[in-house]
Amino acid sequence: MSNNTGKRKLSLARSLILLALFIVIASSGAALGLFIYYVKDTPPFDPQKLKPSETSIVYDAKGNVIAELHGEQNRIPVALSEIPEHLKQAFIAIEDQYFYKHKGINLRSLIGALWTDIIRREYHRGASTITQQLVKNAFLSNEKTLKRKAQEAWLAIQVERHFTKDQILEFYLNQIYFGHSAYGVEAAAQTYFGKSVKDLTLAESAMLAGITKGPSIYSPYLNFDRAKERQAVILNAMVEMGFITKEEAENAKKEKLNLIGLKNAKADYKAPYFTDYVITQLAQDLQRELGMTEDEAYQKIYNGGLKIYTTVDMEIQEAAEKALANPANYPYTKKDKNDIPQPQAAAVVIDPHTGHIKALVGGREHYKKLGLNRAFQSYRQPGSAFKPIIVYTAAVDMGYTAATVVDDSPVSYPNGSGGTWSPQNYTHDFKGLTTIRKAIADSVNVVAVKVLEDIGIDRGIEYAQKLGIKNLVLEGRRNDRQLPIALGGITKGVSPLELASAYGTLANQGTHVEPIAILKVVDKNGRTLLENNPDRWTAVSPQVAFIVTDMMRSVITEGTGKRLAGLPFPVAGKTGTTSDNKDVWFVGYTPHLVAAVWMGHDEPSPMKGVAGGYQPALIWKQIMTVAHKNLPRVNFPKPGNIVGPITVCEDSGKIPTELCYRDPRGPRVSGEYFIKGTEPTEYCDVHVEKLIDVSTGLLATPYCPPDQVQSKVFLARPPYKASASGKIPLDAKYQPPTEYCNVHGPGSINEGGLPGGVIVPPVDQNNPGNVNGNGNGNGNDSGNNSTGNSQDQDQDREHEQTRDEDQKQNKDDNKSNNRTRSDAENFITRLLQ
Repeated sequence: MSNNTGKRKLSLARSLILLALFIVIASSGAALGLFIYYVKDTPPFDPQKLKPSETSIVYDAKGNVIAELHGEQNRIPVALSEIPEHLKQAFIAIEDQYFYKHKGINLRSLIGALWTDIIRREYHRGASTITQQLVKNAFLSNEKTLKRKAQEAWLAIQVERHFTKDQILEFYLNQIYFGHSAYGVEAAAQTYFGKSVKDLTLAESAMLAGITKGPSIYSPYLNFDRAKERQAVILNAMVEMGFITKEEAENAKKEKLNLIGLKNAKADYKAPYFTDYVITQLAQDLQRELGMTEDEAYQKIYNGGLKIYTTVDMEIQEAAEKALANPANYPYTKKDKNDIPQPQAAAVVIDPHTGHIKALVGGREHYKKLGLNRAFQSYRQPGSAFKPIIVYTAAVDMGYTAATVVDDSPVSYPNGSGGTWSPQNYTHDFKGLTTIRKAIADSVNVVAVKVLEDIGIDRGIEYAQKLGIKNLVLEGRRNDRQLPIALGGITKGVSPLELASAYGTLANQGTHVEPIAILKVVDKNGRTLLENNPDRWTAVSPQVAFIVTDMMRSVITEGTGKRLAGLPFPVAGKTGTTSDNKDVWFVGYTPHLVAAVWMGHDEPSPMKGVAGGYQPALIWKQIMTVAHKNLPRVNFPKPGNIVGPITVCEDSGKIPTELCYRDPRGPRVSGEYFIKGTEPTEYCDVHVEKLIDVSTGLLATPYCPPDQVQSKVFLARPPYKASASGKIPLDAKYQPPTEYCNVHGPGSINEGGLPGGVIVPPVDQNNPGNVNGNGNGNGNDSGNNSTGNSQDQDQDREHEQTRDEDQKQNKDDNKSNNRTRSDAENFITRLLQ
């Protein structure tokens, strides 16, 4: 029984072995058959294609050439004999260990790839030899299929038949991309180390060999730590291959690398910052849309003979370049350690209706092809320029109006670490009752924080994202779900391009259009590779966008951006200045264009003599004056369901009474537009009238002589707490006294006088709001609903003029309503009867 069992096991083992052998033979045959099928229509082998260089041309919005992108201009050919042995060995160790042994392909890897295709029906990426990598760009498309992989292998075999190994390696080392516009090992050596390739050390060679896997990931300029990790991988591979000793590898790992920095090689094309942006975006588009690798994408751009049609308006672009290059537009200039002038600046101009980027400038001067482009690569704190995006647009959509009043008074919030955070205003004071319009115009921080707290941080973030903000951090220990976001305190910051795009949503009546720089890309055969139709979506209604826009016009007419007042076109915008003046902004728009201007040090540090309403605003003015030179003069369109201007009290947001005109500071009324249904329906109850004994300044009693009693208007504002430093709202001094005169009569009011000890003024039937003489007005912080009350004005009429006319008329009416001294005497007499 035991022998039979053993025989059965042996028979089963033989069967399994034979089955496995059959599967291997069958699979190998299938793989070979598939390979033959794929290579039937391989493009013909042309040795000259191993070193092509066809110029790509970049066009502006009018079809004029602004740049010619030549591969040779980014590559410095060098003979293999001038390349250090350790650099050749570094590439062989990491890219193709069997380079000098195979005939163009690694058969094991190729069969493995075919096996994966047969069994799993999926493309197996990788395992390309140096020869395969060389022919990939020269002969084939960028599709990721086994057919292309097989053809690549077949062509690699042809290359090996025509060229020696050293020739192939020389082709390869002069072709490969190292990032920052450097093609080939000589250009790479000069870009990173400022020396010829023949002078590279082992450590430098290993660093360069590591970059090519992904220049945007392993460039030491972009991520030094990751580049060092990759360098170590190369050195270890060289040890395993026997090219160097372990001791040499360890010494190379410890060697200090002297990177020269991205400051040389100025571009030789027009609109260099814009063109750099186009190159960067096109490389990303080619990778995303056509499945190219990063190296393949840049090869296509510099050597593919592309025609690249863009959105840039060269007149606006040149105006922006001129404004940013002008030293007079900066508070001072000093060179940093890289010899770059500081502070720096960036500007972006967009047509908000189409998303077309009309100008993009990423610095005062252009120092390096594909170097730092501050217009889209520098993410900085936006300061108060973020308030309309994170706070006020959401607030208006949730029922706030331009007339809504919020108390600018001291407030504190838990800071999450056991302490408190008390927002402060730039002016180091508290204004008291403040309308939303005034809070935007004067950039009042406390009001912005209180409004965001009221509407909810998540709601503010939701609207910011709808407007086009993408880089907010919503999870983790350090995230943006904090009240300081109301003041632009965000984790990653925003770029000028991103902030201009968000403001463009408001300029485009609430519809966001994603910004684009590339319209179309055509290859050398006339085939369209890419065509851009920007994404668009409705963020808020035209009515909400109009109200926010109208409020931001006050920034220009009476607020922090008043240096822009008097321009021959309407402007809405917002200044931004961060703590210690590390970043200053002006972002503004007209009915035609939106533009953002940023200024600051590349390494954030305090600046003196700067403000968002000063240097950035002046640069904005210089650019936009040129941009609007030939554009028609139009106003911001007013959509339907907008009513006004309606006269309101600036301290209550309600319908004014005659007391609002008699405020000791002067008439406290203005005209406001409202989304229909949000107009105020209640009368002001914040302004109150009191009879005062002028000799004591206290509330009058029936015993005060009539000739010493006067009627005065006060502010019945809400209670408040003083700040830690003892500061109180500025309007607190307009509150009525709470004590009564105890000088006149038999004694103090507590010893006798009127029942209840209260002086109540008579009711004015013409002004029913004038009934709250006891000073208990609650200063309601929100506008209330009503209908009508003012005829809609023609949208071409400037509503500021209408407000002035309303104020003048009401002031004239006020003269006939003032209480005279005899009125006071009669009033006291009636009280004594």
